[in-house]
Amino acid sequence: MAARKPALLSAAKIRRMKEEKFVHFLNPGAIRHTRSLGDAAGLQTLGVHLVRLKQGDDSTEYHFHHQDEEWVYILSGRGVAEIGGRTYKIAGGDFMGFVANSEPHAMRNPYKQDFVYLVGGNRWPMDVCDYPRIGKRRYRENGNNVYLDLASLTHVKRSRK
Repeated sequence: MAARKPALLSAAKIRRMKEEKFVHFLNPGAIRHTRSLGDAAGLQTLGVHLVRLKQGDDSTEYHFHHQDEEWVYILSGRGVAEIGGRTYKIAGGDFMGFVANSEPHAMRNPYKQDFVYLVGGNRWPMDVCDYPRIGKRRYRENGNNVYLDLASLTHVKRSRK
């Protein structure tokens, strides 16, 4: 039996965690410096991450999920959120929640000060994620990802009997 991970991550332990640099597969300007708190605590179906964006970096490619929900709580710094084609200035204390099939969204840090936030969401075994600006769709099944061009997909309407 595998050893359980600690339920409590002290502030001191979190500060000592190594930041991992993640560059989004579909957006080389989306560079996140991340501590995966949920993974460190052994969470299986939820992701929780402490993220830092440097000046000029995006959080991700503009997207929305068909199954997963996600949330963002801003801890410090300032940024710009784009939600459904509208931009909003955001700062420490602001919260965003995105239900499945929400409007597309992403954030960026145009400011000198680091932008720090908590982000989390479901880790359903299956999810579909659309990237409308670049015409891509990601299918995730049990951690495996497949990316397709939206233009190559055809929709077949089936009637229910």
